[in-house]
Amino acid sequence: MRFSTLILQVLSLTASLGSAAVVERRQATTQVFKFSSPTSAEGIAQRSNGQLLVSFFDKAELWTVDPATKKASKLVSFTGATCSAGIVEIAPDVFAVVAGQFSFSGGNKAGSWAIWKVDFTSGTAVASILKAVPESGFFNGLTAFDNSTILIGDASKGAVWRMDTKTGAYSIAIQDALMNPASNAGIPMGLDGLRYANGTVWFTNVSKNALHKVSVDATGKATGSISTIWTNTFSDDLWVGPDGSAYVATGSAGKVQKVGVDGKVSTVASISGSTAVVLGRTEADKNTLYIVTGQGVVASVKV
Repeated sequence: MRFSTLILQVLSLTASLGSAAVVERRQATTQVFKFSSPTSAEGIAQRSNGQLLVSFFDKAELWTVDPATKKASKLVSFTGATCSAGIVEIAPDVFAVVAGQFSFSGGNKAGSWAIWKVDFTSGTAVASILKAVPESGFFNGLTAFDNSTILIGDASKGAVWRMDTKTGAYSIAIQDALMNPASNAGIPMGLDGLRYANGTVWFTNVSKNALHKVSVDATGKATGSISTIWTNTFSDDLWVGPDGSAYVATGSAGKVQKVGVDGKVSTVASISGSTAVVLGRTEADKNTLYIVTGQGVVASVKV
């Protein structure tokens, strides 16, 4: 997920890693672009042509940023929504995007959330609703599961929804207390970042400062107990690389953390207010981590 400075202040979360063993090898990031409006960047993905896609918590829009030219432009607005969040590719150059009604002044409107499809295969961005979910609480995280299935994080219900991208059929796959919002959360958000890789679902809890993972079966249901990586660092969205390492945006903690395949935690970048990350997918940037922040910054760092 992705947050503005206001959310970080409301949640009053610690930047300390406490007892976690962390290797401090942080690097300064390079600014790729900075948005003036909207500013609260929430989600990030990359197309096969290298262009970045960015969503915003303070506006239901999807923008593109070209890392080569450092220019940006708006692609689509999501009708009937005020907020956009998770982004994931569901077919070659076709992306799913979370959008619904949330504002910093008015809060969340349960039942307003939908998954939109943004199709670039005609040469321009064509947006349409894939499926509206009236039972939704507060959608945010989004990840691909298989060739026709996505998993959606519900931040207020503490649940992971499974949705068929061909038919729109959906149901709850996982629901657990570790995904619930903290009882004292200023904004009722628990489960935020969500990523599936190699039989494992990784997720963060933004109001409990936590990062977890759990093994799942072919339907997306948990097959064992949820493992906890940490419970003392603000944790927003994340990405899992080809080698199985997880990269986690930590917002007010001022860094991006890496969880290696051996379980060791290290700091790979210094950046304020990070909300989401994605590894480059082209030959030129496959070792580059792109980062967005609640202050509208798009940055990069070599990893």
